[in-house]
Amino acid sequence: MNQTNTYYRVGPHVLRIGGAEPLEPSALLPSFAPFVLPVEEGEKAAKVIEVDICPSEVTAVTDVEDTFPQPVSFEWENARCTLRRRADGSYRIGIAPLDNLAVEAYADCTDRFRRNVISLPEALHPMAPFVVNNFLMMIYTFATAERGTLMVHASVICYEGRGYLFLGKSGTGKSTHTRLWLKHIEGSRLLNDDNPVVALDPKTGEITVYGTPWSGKTPCYLNESVPVGAFVRLEQAPANDISRLTATHAFAALLPSCSCLKQDAAIYKGIIDTVTRIATRIPVCHLKCLPDEAAARLSMQTVTQARGGQPS
Repeated sequence: MNQTNTYYRVGPHVLRIGGAEPLEPSALLPSFAPFVLPVEEGEKAAKVIEVDICPSEVTAVTDVEDTFPQPVSFEWENARCTLRRRADGSYRIGIAPLDNLAVEAYADCTDRFRRNVISLPEALHPMAPFVVNNFLMMIYTFATAERGTLMVHASVICYEGRGYLFLGKSGTGKSTHTRLWLKHIEGSRLLNDDNPVVALDPKTGEITVYGTPWSGKTPCYLNESVPVGAFVRLEQAPANDISRLTATHAFAALLPSCSCLKQDAAIYKGIIDTVTRIATRIPVCHLKCLPDEAAARLSMQTVTQARGGQPS
């Protein structure tokens, strides 16, 4: 069958995703629908991230020469992800179900993750939306890390024309806190509940947060953006208290919430540089809180009164 190419703009970057039935992009990726670009606009875009989705035979990973001391591997949602790097600097990312690790989908990534081919064994076609979505999130993160762009693990509220990002480890209460805003702070609305994109414009210095096709378990896929108003790192506590962080502590609060690949020096440097610049330009607060209305009102009052710069 003929391949269908669809262009998407996610944050300030464009992706071309191609595939033929049953791996056609619009069928696999419903959360991407709000981000579709007209073909003629996509074809004119510069530095497009290209991804082709293809069927494959079941293949063991035997042709990859690792230059990491060992492959990078982690597990989530009953699957294992493994990143391997060849001697030429290209990568192979594999995703396999934990109950059948011999059957692996993989993405071969070249040109600093700007040229990518996802190969999907037929046995994993039922998992295709999950697998392809996660490949795309990693590819996007790594391809844009050297271009002032961060994939941030956060829940984001839009309020009075700005975006407020709530950070913290899983289980800290990010989604709980944003739900408290939605319930008690009139005019607030959710932009993204898990993986927004934050981008620093190298020409203007403006810092913007974007909705994305990736929003965790909350179906909030908005093709919208607003200037960043503040970041708030949450910590559960027996009482509500908020403080503004200095630039050094702001950097330490932001970095753990940014997806990155530490083993790739250029990607990691891109993340570090962007976080450093953001930490000196945008208010970053630490909120110790209860899951109550008072915590939401305290954070709202604090972040909306902040006016950039760093505390004395």
